[in-house]
Amino acid sequence: MNNNVVYIQKQLKAFNKYMSRNMDNISDEVYEAISDLIDIDRMTASGYAKAGSKYLESMTPKELLAYSSDIEEARMLIDFDMITDKLDINNAKDPKSALWRMADKLKDAGMPFDSDQIKTVADGESTNVKFKDMMLQMNKLLHNPDYGLSDFYEWWDSKEGLT
Repeated sequence: MNNNVVYIQKQLKAFNKYMSRNMDNISDEVYEAISDLIDIDRMTASGYAKAGSKYLESMTPKELLAYSSDIEEARMLIDFDMITDKLDINNAKDPKSALWRMADKLKDAGMPFDSDQIKTVADGESTNVKFKDMMLQMNKLLHNPDYGLSDFYEWWDSKEGLT
């Protein structure tokens, strides 16, 4: 097997395990979106992503990369669904709206938030700060009285600072 197949096979197995562990927490809408994203031809009968080496080796490098990208997107959908449920922002339609809703919650709590940072993460311009990490930090800021804006900015700078 070539390195791409091995890497993607590991990614698929990790995704399938993650999905099976969180199946009870995944909304019907998100499961349907994942099914559309992965596609019926790339799913097993039990609804997981196909990860067999023979199946993956029969794909072109372009198809492998597309499959990998779809799996990454599906993982993000599960994370998004779980985070929005956990943070009580279930009516957010996508990560961008979830970030802005969380910023509104912070503003309502008297903690104005830098919209440039939200825009950077929401638009995918940040390579070091992912949506999930940003949401968790914002939630920590909202609920932990010992964690303030200066702590958040220190975290942000450690991720987005010069490397």
